[in-house]
Amino acid sequence: MSAKHNLSRMTIDIPEEDHKRLKALAAVLGKSMREIVADWIHGYLYSENTPNAETLKAIDKIEKNKDLIEATDVQDLFKKLGI
Repeated sequence: MSAKHNLSRMTIDIPEEDHKRLKALAAVLGKSMREIVADWIHGYLYSENTPNAETLKAIDKIEKNKDLIEATDVQDLFKKLGI
């Protein structure tokens, strides 16, 4: 974000280990933790990869354990899916 105005502040609690990893990642990338989080938020909010209605329906079924296919391995899965 280039402008210092029109910003909102937020505070989040994350596990200490995640904080350490984020701090290390920031150091490796030469960025601040704020920049990494802001970039991720921006990418997530404005992503063109937003799930469509069909994908959201599939996710809902998975979360409810509905219509799941069990397979012993990849070949078995492909066979059951008709691939």
